[in-house]
Amino acid sequence: MKAESLRGARLTAEGIEGAVLAQTLLVPDDHHRALLLKGRILSKADWPVVASARVDELHVVRMEQGDVHEDEAARRLAKVVAGPGVIVHGPAESQVRLSAEVNGIFKVDVQRLNALNSIQDVSIFTLFDGQLVSKGKTIAGVKVTPFVVPEARLREAERVAAGGEGVVRVLAFQPLRVAVLVRERLDPAQREKFQASIEMKVAWFGSSISEIRYVADDIGAVEAAVDALLRDADLLLTAGANATDPLDPTLVALDRLGARMEKQGAPAHPGSAVWLAYLTDKPIFGVAACGMFSRATVLDLILPRLFTGSRVTADDFNRLGHGGLLSKDMAFRFPAYGAFDTLDQ
Repeated sequence: MKAESLRGARLTAEGIEGAVLAQTLLVPDDHHRALLLKGRILSKADWPVVASARVDELHVVRMEQGDVHEDEAARRLAKVVAGPGVIVHGPAESQVRLSAEVNGIFKVDVQRLNALNSIQDVSIFTLFDGQLVSKGKTIAGVKVTPFVVPEARLREAERVAAGGEGVVRVLAFQPLRVAVLVRERLDPAQREKFQASIEMKVAWFGSSISEIRYVADDIGAVEAAVDALLRDADLLLTAGANATDPLDPTLVALDRLGARMEKQGAPAHPGSAVWLAYLTDKPIFGVAACGMFSRATVLDLILPRLFTGSRVTADDFNRLGHGGLLSKDMAFRFPAYGAFDTLDQ
């Protein structure tokens, strides 16, 4: 590209043809109102507006062979950055906006994102990896810094972004049938509160509860209940087991059924005394009953992952340690049970 300053006899309709405007032109008597925005590719038809700005000197950029305008560059980058569950908008003011196509978990390939932003002129910015997002929520922006970039530089960025499932994507929540097994001795008032809480949480993810069953502290009763509940459920939530007691009836019953313990305990607080097992391919997630009432425990970090239909592993639990001190400052990581926030703030 080549920068030019147009003035005098060169500041004409012919002189601006094909040039990229490098400055925003304002209404002469009202500098809060724009006539033409910087980055615009000018044509002779723009001359009356340019003339009305009454400027003595106009800064423009001339595109040369092998140059790509910022709007086209942003469109091309966004095409390879956006993965499943992502909608591309724009560009507006030379920036492409990416939004969530569905309610789900926002995922970022941070390594490739960093590699892209290390390329001169490329600028891609996102929400945090793992954040819950609602349909329509802005999740990322894509742009290049100058008005014009070399084609070779853009191709390098496209090569880095290509492959896989995009640099950013949204894992959609899947409608699951959820069963709940409780060994806690809850009185009628506590049961009512417990059931309302868990039903609200499950419904928030677009799923439904197939059954809530209360059982005695008996290995045989727990074994029979687990076997029966999982016949009609995709996910089993259990409450009341002591994850640190090897002889706990729930843990013994699961062992008898051939379940495999994926992880016991989580490096986070509150809610560290959780566990996850699998019986065939169906997850069984154990928490304390009090965890069902709270809106900010490990339960509420793991549930969204389970509702995407992804297989949650011990490594997913291990990664909770970074940011595992669950204070008010971590509120953005938790489901906003009751309703999605669809506003961009």
